[in-house]
Amino acid sequence: MDKGAHFYRCDLQVHTPRDINWGGGDCVSENERSAYAAQLVQACRERGIQAIAITDHHDMAFVRYVRTAAWEETDQEGEALPPEKRLVVFPGMELTLGVPCQALLIFDASFPDDLFSLAMTALTIAPAPDGDAKTAPVQRLDSIVSLRELKEKLDEHKYLRGKYIVFPHVGENGQFSLIRKGLAGKYVEMPCVGGFVDGDISELGTGTRDIIAGKAKEWGHKRIACFQTSDNRRQDHRDLGCSTTWIKWAIPTAEALRQACLAQESRVSQEQPLLPSINIISISVSNSSFLGPFDLEFSPQYSVLIGGRGTGKSTILEYLRWALCDQPPQSMDEVDTPNYLARRERLIEQTLKPVGGTVEVRFEVNDVPHVVRRDSENGDLQMKIAVDDMRPCSEEEVRSLLSIQAYSQKQLSDVSVRVEELLRFITAPIRDELSGIEDKLHDKAEKVREAYSTVRRRRELLRTLRELELRESSLSKQTETLRAGLTGLSEEDRDLLGKGKMFSAADQAVGSWRDGINVFKNEVENLRSTIESYLSGAEASPEEPEGDILKEAFNEYKTLFSDARASLDDLLARAEIMITAPELMKETSPWRRWAEKMKVFREAYDSAVQRSSSRSEKMDELKVIEGKLSTHVRDMTRTKEKQRSFASAEENYHDAWEKWEELIKNRDDMLDEQCARLTKDSGGSIRAHVNRYADAADFVNNLRRMLGGSRISSSKIEGLGEAISTEESAEKASMLWKAILTELEKLAEFDVERDGIEHRPESPTLARAGLTPANLDGIARRLSLDDWLTLSLTQIGGEPVFEYQAREQDYIPFRNSSAGQQATALLKTLLNQQGFPLIIDQPEEDLDNPVILEIVKLLWKAKQRRQIIFASHNANLVVNGDAELVAWCDYRTAGDQSRGKVAGEGAIDVDDVRDAIKRIMEGGEAAFNLRKEKYGF
Repeated sequence: MDKGAHFYRCDLQVHTPRDINWGGGDCVSENERSAYAAQLVQACRERGIQAIAITDHHDMAFVRYVRTAAWEETDQEGEALPPEKRLVVFPGMELTLGVPCQALLIFDASFPDDLFSLAMTALTIAPAPDGDAKTAPVQRLDSIVSLRELKEKLDEHKYLRGKYIVFPHVGENGQFSLIRKGLAGKYVEMPCVGGFVDGDISELGTGTRDIIAGKAKEWGHKRIACFQTSDNRRQDHRDLGCSTTWIKWAIPTAEALRQACLAQESRVSQEQPLLPSINIISISVSNSSFLGPFDLEFSPQYSVLIGGRGTGKSTILEYLRWALCDQPPQSMDEVDTPNYLARRERLIEQTLKPVGGTVEVRFEVNDVPHVVRRDSENGDLQMKIAVDDMRPCSEEEVRSLLSIQAYSQKQLSDVSVRVEELLRFITAPIRDELSGIEDKLHDKAEKVREAYSTVRRRRELLRTLRELELRESSLSKQTETLRAGLTGLSEEDRDLLGKGKMFSAADQAVGSWRDGINVFKNEVENLRSTIESYLSGAEASPEEPEGDILKEAFNEYKTLFSDARASLDDLLARAEIMITAPELMKETSPWRRWAEKMKVFREAYDSAVQRSSSRSEKMDELKVIEGKLSTHVRDMTRTKEKQRSFASAEENYHDAWEKWEELIKNRDDMLDEQCARLTKDSGGSIRAHVNRYADAADFVNNLRRMLGGSRISSSKIEGLGEAISTEESAEKASMLWKAILTELEKLAEFDVERDGIEHRPESPTLARAGLTPANLDGIARRLSLDDWLTLSLTQIGGEPVFEYQAREQDYIPFRNSSAGQQATALLKTLLNQQGFPLIIDQPEEDLDNPVILEIVKLLWKAKQRRQIIFASHNANLVVNGDAELVAWCDYRTAGDQSRGKVAGEGAIDVDDVRDAIKRIMEGGEAAFNLRKEKYGF
């Protein structure tokens, strides 16, 4: 666990069997008291309580027993718990003062046992002997008539000074509460930063809530933190943990409780606090020529790196970003903007590579641990997820799991000239969703290509069919003429020849049926193969949970596919009979009977032709043409069957393309939602929206490339893209895009040599865009259908537009706002977003002091939604922003700025950390004073 502050679920008012009002048996002997203490610790564990204060009235006899029980608690295997997992036990007392009110006096969790009696002596408390079952009757401490006097009396003793904190009772009109008529002055002058209530804080009335929230003038607008407690006095612990408070600290001391009160927005909660679900746990560098080897753990909430210039703060952040493969978008014009990626590469090259340094980063995603390790020698990456082994991985794999948002010094104020940087503000929170849409777009594009290949096949078949039908008509007319010209035929023979066309048509129908059955058979065989793969690959049903139900469902699954296979086998057998050779069929088969009838007719027909007195040349010609016609009819029948199988090709293609287009619209919808959220998150400072069908650059570039050599000017091609992107509505832009694509497809399909130039398709939309007939001819000659298909799948996406609110209802382009305005608006936006960790090097750049205090307030809520890691020189961001963890860097050798080191880390409730902040940061002392002055202390 890092050395920063963490939340603990606390019950700061727990009584023991010593209490006069205890609801249970007495515990007098050592064994009885130890047994009770162990039961209390176990009860806390069962209720998820992590810290308690033992606060008997004017008595501390039981504290050491509970402490011992907490120290001796073991895990399920009987092993001693590590210190950070043990129950925290604060020694304390409940005091009845002459104010008059009651108050909790709580000491450091490490306050020595042998000072308990001295603490009571300091308050002139005479406790009952330790061996007694109950405390002595409570004698009000009438000499202490104010909470200020209580503090002065305690501070007279060096061994108590700074080791305690006092929380007065601020309940609802109770006889022991400070919130009573006539006590407003006592409340105003008290040096206390917090108070407590018995039970749930929600039961307080509006008046009391306003007082402790600092909203009551008579009570000095004095705001304090309020802790709800159980006031448990029952042996069965039924009240224990019913009313608890979550408190954040690094080390359980009275000072930590005081610091929590001073930052109650982020350190005190009556409900289980929200914590980021994705966070960087630590960074470990094996060696660095600048920083040496170091390990640094981060808070899951808010961590700040501080130190003098050149001590290594920025270096640590750049190492972190390098290991996590963060890639800042590159500007098209590196002259005007710094190349952050090049800077980082130089840093790695100069400080890690010479010493063979590796950087290892541990992070968690929804409580699943991950490790990424990167080698400076070659940049190779390895990753480990949970208990898996380390394995090689790619940069994209790392980014897909932990897509941090990170900014170098001055990078926020540099965003306006980098469109890609602004885009990150709306794309980063939905990176996974956008990636999913891109994958779907790729898949849909493949389906469109497959569907269009079917369309092209169908169109080719239709052309072939038209040619076959034309030739069939000619051959049919020729056979009719030749038959009519046959001489020397009897009426019976002429009647027989007249039936030739009718028999041919019938045989054509039979052939068509047989072809259809053959297509059907192929499809059924494919389906049967699929079913067979499901049956052979089916795994046995799980035994748990509900094994019987799962087995029953699995059996139904297998039965369904088995039945389907049997049905298909039956269909295949029937189809095989219908398409097999007639002589192999049963005598009763209609297919065999028709084949026999056709054979008899053909023989009779041929005999009739032979009996004709016409010249043999004419009869031979008739036989040849009839043979050609028979072959032609057969080809035409097969072509019709193939074409029929593609009947839905056009519909399927248009459906696939429209689904592809719908994904683009869905993506723009998502971006529009993020733009609206960006506008809200910025507090209205930024206004953003998606201008749909605005980005036609890829469309224009592809068309220009495809029409290379056609002598069509670039301006005309660009005009097509501009016409789409400047339409007054998305609907009209979509219609225009589709109209242009439709006309381009017709031109791509048009064959000048085959169809004749005079039959070039009409192209009114292209003509209105300024393309001449010569241009259209050029397109027809240069644009292939393959090119057109690629063009039709070239996205014309939306383009986000960003504006800055200069005044109310007055917006200017974001790039025209000042660096300070940009940085302020963007930082506010980032702190209102949630998701992946946010890393910023010196976010205070370009911000003035009033803005810093606004940022501080945003930090309190921001760190509940996302992890924040800053490097900063601004003490207010550290102190009043209430960083959970502060790590300070220093020069490895005093005065030598060529090497740095991580000098220490911890939370601001720790003396060493506060001292470091005051020593290192300009304005550190003032920041702590501001922290106190906020609450009137």
